[in-house]
Amino acid sequence: MDVRIIILSLCCLIVQSDFIIKKNCKDVETSQCSIHNVAVDPCPRGPRLCVVKPDKAYSVNVDFTPHFPANNLKLALYSDDKKTNTYDTVIKTPEEVCGLVNCPLETEERKNFDVHFTLGKMSPGKFPIKMAFWNAENQTQQCCFTFNVKIRK
Repeated sequence: MDVRIIILSLCCLIVQSDFIIKKNCKDVETSQCSIHNVAVDPCPRGPRLCVVKPDKAYSVNVDFTPHFPANNLKLALYSDDKKTNTYDTVIKTPEEVCGLVNCPLETEERKNFDVHFTLGKMSPGKFPIKMAFWNAENQTQQCCFTFNVKIRK
């Protein structure tokens, strides 16, 4: 009987995890990068969908292995809140992230970093967010994934 309670408790902890389901970007070569885990904090309804509020601070933790070296890494966040597959709403403009990740990046060296962001005023609803980070000297060397959020009033 005690073993079943322990197993049930562990299952509950796993369900409450802030890891999210991510998808590779369709327009990016997936052989350039392996994304192991993505976690959004806070994300109480993960892993399928994070319910977020405008003007509240969130962070995304990315655990990845680049298959390319880079002296300088850039990152950007976009949303497709109009659901047109264009990701034309900028959440975070392209910026250097070597302060978040120790640069230079080495090929096949697993890395981990946190990015903080806030969503501005957007219409309520469900839509994907796209995170891309790339070698500043060669933009074809890129890691990219999407995850879903739902804006709550």
